[in-house]
Amino acid sequence: MALPVRIRNVHYYRIAGHYTFAGDLFIARGSLYFFPEVDLAEQREKVSRHVPHELGLLLLAITWLAQRAGSYSSRTEFWQDGMTHERFQIEASAHLDKLKLEKLSKAPSVTLPLPTHVRAEEISGIRLTPRGVLSFRAQSDTHDFNIGVLRKNQVRNVLWEAGLGRV
Repeated sequence: MALPVRIRNVHYYRIAGHYTFAGDLFIARGSLYFFPEVDLAEQREKVSRHVPHELGLLLLAITWLAQRAGSYSSRTEFWQDGMTHERFQIEASAHLDKLKLEKLSKAPSVTLPLPTHVRAEEISGIRLTPRGVLSFRAQSDTHDFNIGVLRKNQVRNVLWEAGLGRV
């Protein structure tokens, strides 16, 4: 498989058993990027706040299904299928810089976190569970990405090809 690879609708940052963000995971030679697109916790909170208790469980189940299906439009306009590794690195870095500038001008309560960029030498303890959860330690944190069972083998092969580890 040609690198870099984009995997859409990956859930990231698990807190108390629930993933907080959904977005695009990019695996490139020697590095991994995650661009958050949707605040899943905020969506769940909005549904539970404005709905009577009797309908709450039903709407939370519908929200969970919608979140799993990945109904968001990606803001990673720079991505094109078949990009070279070098072009991807340049475009991803420029996009990261743009997002950093935008974050400075917005209120912190209405913005998604900045994208995550992890290089191979920062990663330790990488593993991919049978349920399709990619976990590793890097940058003084544990990172959990819910890839999903159906994409698990693809991710395993791409991680190996990218030099990020054997899982």
